[in-house]
Amino acid sequence: MKNKTTTKRLLLLGSLTNKKDPTKTGGVTVLFELLLSELREKDIEFDVIDTLKDNYPNSITAYFLIIFQLLKNMYKYDHISLQASTNSFMLVGPILVPLAKLLNKKISMRKFAGDFKEVHLKSRGVKRYILEYLLKNFDINFFETKYLVEYFKPFNENTYWFPNVRRKVLTPELPRKYEKRFVYIGTINPEKGIDEICDAIESLDSSYTIDIYGPLYDDRYSKEYFDQQNVSYKGALKHQEVLPTLNKYDVLILPSYREGYPGIMIEAFSLGIPVVVTKLDGIMEMVIDKKNGLLVDVGNSIQLVNAIQSIDEYNYAKYSSEAFISFENFDSRVQTDKFLHHINCL
Repeated sequence: MKNKTTTKRLLLLGSLTNKKDPTKTGGVTVLFELLLSELREKDIEFDVIDTLKDNYPNSITAYFLIIFQLLKNMYKYDHISLQASTNSFMLVGPILVPLAKLLNKKISMRKFAGDFKEVHLKSRGVKRYILEYLLKNFDINFFETKYLVEYFKPFNENTYWFPNVRRKVLTPELPRKYEKRFVYIGTINPEKGIDEICDAIESLDSSYTIDIYGPLYDDRYSKEYFDQQNVSYKGALKHQEVLPTLNKYDVLILPSYREGYPGIMIEAFSLGIPVVVTKLDGIMEMVIDKKNGLLVDVGNSIQLVNAIQSIDEYNYAKYSSEAFISFENFDSRVQTDKFLHHINCL
């Protein structure tokens, strides 16, 4: 038997794979499952409480079963980590914090996505009080972006960066060849800039390929809709299909209205694939314009077209090389070690 890295036991609350439809497994779940995989490899003792409501009969049942499991088992563990969406932070946090104080347990919160500053600014009254109470009373807080760490550190000095991460699973053939093959991979809804992609396709000649993959999360979009728009919609991908599919293309496009650190961008970097993306706070921490990708304004399909057309075989080689180097900041093994160090489990 292998020696355990630590005798401390962890309880993690987070979103597991959607059992009903694995294609609807989102980025939060991918990150949480990846962390669990890293912990197994390091022989860390842990157990999990699943917070994905789709894996329960309904939302109310999900909430009470999650809290029941927490109440029943929390005393067994040295550290409890809430791997949180905004909803799970606000619903589970108010139970977890007083329990931790009562049982003298250490707790941490890892907040996924990059919109929590806006959530805080828009919150009022009781909601704002609860939010700030939780931030102050978790022992350690982790945020996905550096601007969120800076914003929330005044509430809790023990606030750290835990970016979106991935493993380098495929080894790409570098240098990559540029053949004007563009791809979008993500959920299909207006906030992802799907309409801008459709507009851009109309302005590009037939030498360009732009394919769209992802589950349909908005009623306005359908296979028939995309066919009418002359858009190549390829359907949803299972998690294990994402990297092999992405590797068939030259450039990732992601003209989103709101993002933290998009996981699909990190996967693109791991393959040496540059990106055309929007000027959002989190994304601009990842992308330097005309170095490892191109930045365009949110909602601007003209800039999107111009950026796509500006790429040629010469500047593509530079963008691809820099994208591959950029992956080093988002290597899951490195960031998991830092997480375990901060919660005193290494």
